[in-house]
Amino acid sequence: MDIIKKYLIIIILMFVCSSIGCSNSNSNIKEYLSRDNKIDSKAKDVMPSLESLPEYEDIKYVSTHRSMVLFESDSIALIVNYDNDTYENEKNKLDDDYVFLKKEVKSKFDETKYYITENEFSINSYKFRVIDDTQSSNIEYPKSFGIIGTSDEKNSIAYLYFYDFDLDYIGKEDKDSSMANFVKEYFKYDF
Repeated sequence: MDIIKKYLIIIILMFVCSSIGCSNSNSNIKEYLSRDNKIDSKAKDVMPSLESLPEYEDIKYVSTHRSMVLFESDSIALIVNYDNDTYENEKNKLDDDYVFLKKEVKSKFDETKYYITENEFSINSYKFRVIDDTQSSNIEYPKSFGIIGTSDEKNSIAYLYFYDFDLDYIGKEDKDSSMANFVKEYFKYDF
């Protein structure tokens, strides 16, 4: 009887741990887009290469992997700080280099659900825009897509990429699930 209780306790603990999920982050810039995984290969179409960036004052990289039972998601954030002139120049080039969404994206199967709840949103001093799916074949809302944010206050550009093969939608018609909340939840960076 004691052995059954022990196994039952172990099974319950494993279930609790797996349903809570876990996440781990990596901030080693040397691994930026160079790991042999799904998100790095998809993100290369949207994220800038380090070699293509002009001289910057600071750069931060965070890659986050979240898992909960059978579901996994990955995100990449590259935040680049520039001097004022370089920032203005790079910010102005974004509209030439990227196509951005003009409106939110509703589910094709259920109009009360949104793949992308907002095409533009803010977090603190950052103004974010979602990249249009015509930009890359590796953009498929809501499973994989890119976001770019700019902060005039910090002279900073944030490049974000998200991948989750199992995600069906981001929000519902009431839009309580804002894109700002989505970014805060999936990208481990304090904007």
